[in-house]
Amino acid sequence: MSIVVPRFEHLLTPLGTISNIATLLGLLGTVTGNIKAFGVLGAGGTMGDPAILAGAIAEALVTTVAGLIVSIPSVIFYNYFISRVNRRIAEMENNVTNVVIKLTGRVK
Repeated sequence: MSIVVPRFEHLLTPLGTISNIATLLGLLGTVTGNIKAFGVLGAGGTMGDPAILAGAIAEALVTTVAGLIVSIPSVIFYNYFISRVNRRIAEMENNVTNVVIKLTGRVK
């Protein structure tokens, strides 16, 4: 069992990492876009240059969407594959238990 389980889980760790990192990168882009937008507002007096302000807000929105586009499917697939792996592990443990019970003479 200890040899088989890591083979089941070997690609799940990178998939989980991708889903978490994508979310964080989208958030990071949102923060940097908002920082730029507030910088434009602060430098321009009351309103600042609307074109630069719109570009900074667009950056925040685009990075948020990009992060979510990567993250949401990654989380869905990660959870799907984790549930399959856990189901297979439970089946293997059940089969091993049945074999041990039969070998020891304690038949169900």
